[in-house]
Amino acid sequence: MAKPKMTDRRDILALIFAGIFAAFGERGVQAEPNTKVIKLEKWSCTNHDCDPYIYDPSVGDMNINDEDNPIPPGVAFEDLPDDWICHVCGDPKSHFEPMGEWVDVVLQV
Repeated sequence: MAKPKMTDRRDILALIFAGIFAAFGERGVQAEPNTKVIKLEKWSCTNHDCDPYIYDPSVGDMNINDEDNPIPPGVAFEDLPDDWICHVCGDPKSHFEPMGEWVDVVLQV
């Protein structure tokens, strides 16, 4: 039997927030004054040893290459730094594929 993998609290929080955003995303997000709502696509790591990790632009990422500069919510996958990697398995961006699932992200204007 495989030993269960320990999950760090950031992963748990990301999953909680992703679930909250997914639940409310069905109804759409209303933009407040001085904001706009955009749709961004989720991307999934293709490494079979990975959970898989899903990059959700409505949540952002802890950015293990530079933990002092996490990726904030609202950054499209295509705009992630070139050296960004999956924080679960360490694979590069080129090992991710679009999921065809879109999330609403509120941006300040």
